[in-house]
Amino acid sequence: MKTTLFTALACFAGLTLFAQTNKVTVLTYNIHHGENLKKELDLQGIANVILATNPDLVALQEVDSVTQRTQKVDQLKELASITGMYTYYAKAMDYDGGGYGTGILSRFPIENGVTIQLPSAQSGNEPRVAGIVTVKLPSDSLIQFVSTHLDAGQKPTDRLLQSAALAEHFKATQLPIILAGDLNAIPSAKEINVLRKIFTDATPQVAPTIPADAPKEKIDYIMVHPKHNWTIVSARTIEESVASDHRPVLCELELK
Repeated sequence: MKTTLFTALACFAGLTLFAQTNKVTVLTYNIHHGENLKKELDLQGIANVILATNPDLVALQEVDSVTQRTQKVDQLKELASITGMYTYYAKAMDYDGGGYGTGILSRFPIENGVTIQLPSAQSGNEPRVAGIVTVKLPSDSLIQFVSTHLDAGQKPTDRLLQSAALAEHFKATQLPIILAGDLNAIPSAKEINVLRKIFTDATPQVAPTIPADAPKEKIDYIMVHPKHNWTIVSARTIEESVASDHRPVLCELELK
């Protein structure tokens, strides 16, 4: 009887520990509005990457919402239908009869979401945003997850403004944060150093991410804040060379 009771209690403790895990697998992916390197619209190819890597949180960039060029498909909704995940869409601008921006997929319930506009040095530049959601982990811990896409111009002017705006926005945030996205800057760039004043790069050693068929530079990142709240378990670039013009980055994190 004592042995049976002890075994039951041990199993219950193990199940409780498993249920309360704070491990989070994060994928960031610039999906090039679902157009692959063969110039074909293939949203299923993007979905296949997500299904194969099985992330808990996904930051997507260059996501179309019912535009003419992508056959009026709500791309985030379609990916959610295939993967069974919750969604939040952060529209950066109106485009081609619909919208264009960043998206979030989450296996965890989304408590709330907000989109913040990022600054630009002059009017007429492509608008940039950050989509921010608060999600509840299985342990009931709350975290913020951010998907963003910084300016792609040759000069870093807008990226510096946008990095500074993100650092300022999150410096006083009480919840642990994961920021992911296409930052359009290499690790040594000034705009990345601006973000590093607040965030820690969880993917410092990953392989280059662009161009997808022969990557030479890393411009896609997963970052965390505050550093003492997070353990970086693993990080890697996924060797997918066709589905988009970027390769995706996958990272496993644990909230302490």
